[in-house]
Amino acid sequence: MEDKEAIREDQEKSIEQTARIQSLFAGSGGERGLKDIDDITGYNYNTFDKDSHKSAYNTGMRAVSVILHHIIERDVKEARKQMNERKENAKT
Repeated sequence: MEDKEAIREDQEKSIEQTARIQSLFAGSGGERGLKDIDDITGYNYNTFDKDSHKSAYNTGMRAVSVILHHIIERDVKEARKQMNERKENAKT
């Protein structure tokens, strides 16, 4: 039972983190900031390089933008709803 509670706590922390990050990038300033991050990390570019170490580095940098875009696109309300439904189903 403790494991299920720990999982629920982790899910709630993830949802709260998502909400904070989404509020950080909300509005025109946040959109511009995300575009700047995309440019720095090479989000819209090929990460390949002849040097395998440079290619791995580029891929890691790009992953930052990929994760941010995933978080920003996440539906926090839907995630909370699903978590609560799972919690209710577990009680029955």
